[in-house]
Amino acid sequence: MKRFKVKLHGKNFLLNLEGDPKKFGFYTTRFVKAENPQEAEKIAVILTHQNPNLRKTVLNETDDRPKINLEEIKEVSFLKFFAKKSTTDFTFYPEDEE
Repeated sequence: MKRFKVKLHGKNFLLNLEGDPKKFGFYTTRFVKAENPQEAEKIAVILTHQNPNLRKTVLNETDDRPKINLEEIKEVSFLKFFAKKSTTDFTFYPEDEE
């Protein structure tokens, strides 16, 4: 089993962060164990989708689904994995309305 650092980019998330629903994107990093990079990406995306704080704040309709894409993935050492494993922060930014 290998250890991976997976950087993800979320887009089109309708959130009510400041009392007025707006579209936001975010960046997040997940540290996961997997057999290969493809499996690591899948696990990281699932973990992000299952984050309870994100799940309870997303207001998107089913026909306007948010997206999570891979930004970067790399294998990391045990020490780096162990030190950073609990990192689950999101960095949100407002998406420009078109």
